Amino acid sequence: MDYDIVIATRNRDLALQVSLPLMLAQRRLPRRLIVVDSSDDHGRIRRTVEKAAADARARGVVVDIIRSDPGSSYQRNIGLRSVGSPVVFFPDDDALWFPGYPDAVMRIYERDTEELVGGVGGVESTAPPPGVLDKSMAYRMEMKDRVQLLIGRFLDSIEFRFFPDPFFIETAIKYGNKQMPSWLHEEDSKPATVIPGFRMSFRTELIKRTGFDEALGRYAIFEDYDASLEVMKSHILVDAMRAKVFHYRSPEKRVNGFEWGFIQILNRAYVICKHSPPGSLSRRRLRGFSCYKLIRYLAQAQTWYGRQRVRGLLKALLLISQFYSAPDEELKQIYVALRESALVRSATI
Repeated sequence: MDYDIVIATRNRDLALQVSLPLMLAQRRLPRRLIVVDSSDDHGRIRRTVEKAAADARARGVVVDIIRSDPGSSYQRNIGLRSVGSPVVFFPDDDALWFPGYPDAVMRIYERDTEELVGGVGGVESTAPPPGVLDKSMAYRMEMKDRVQLLIGRFLDSIEFRFFPDPFFIETAIKYGNKQMPSWLHEEDSKPATVIPGFRMSFRTELIKRTGFDEALGRYAIFEDYDASLEVMKSHILVDAMRAKVFHYRSPEKRVNGFEWGFIQILNRAYVICKHSPPGSLSRRRLRGFSCYKLIRYLAQAQTWYGRQRVRGLLKALLLISQFYSAPDEELKQIYVALRESALVRSATI
């Protein structure tokens, strides 16, 4: 069974210099690598991809480099149109694959003769592949960024236990009485919740039915969770525990503090309401979970960015009730109007 890779990227040349060689040094290569780029300097990205993919291309990998307008969902959808293999991976441009990553993922799909599994994710490693960043430090995560990452992971574990994300609640509802393959444990795998973008893959046929929701904006968040929930309407998702990936997050901030706090709440509420009926448990937990996020953000409000993030969260918290009674066919229109109005207004303050 073949697989293709789609990478949406923008101004991340240094990240690609590290991630692409790892993806293309795997024993099991993709049939096609599709890089959809919206960078200001497209020529630079093209040269980086061409250099990294030279050996893989000689081994038969088809390499497509596509120039596009910006937008993570939009770019992924452009790449998806060129996918021809039965499985497609959507790694972020800063996802560092360990050796054997695609083998472990593809074993799940190939063993799933009943096609119960619609998507497979790897597992996040807390450390990069040995020796990789020692050789090439494309950019450095500062000590404060590493500390915040570790603290965030600790708080996430508390959150999972005491303040469950509505996404995880909706995942449990979606699974319901779905049949689970009896062989999952033999492949060191387990049923997954929603799969974050940097480690997600899907059966091409399933993800092409809906694609990624472009209404979520230029710098989308939760478009990966939305895609996961779409696939879970008919199939299960699986985490392949042998497929390890390190998320080499860039310390740069893609959006301002207000927008980050705002879309953290508004996007979550929009996606949850897309996938759940009025009065559902996942909807009822949205406000309480948002208040928990507010407490976390208040504890990090010592900087201008942190204070603006709190302000954005509070703004969204006042708006999400508009989703609760909205007809399904009007959710997207309401979301776009709320998002554009709030973000345009914040830019003028």
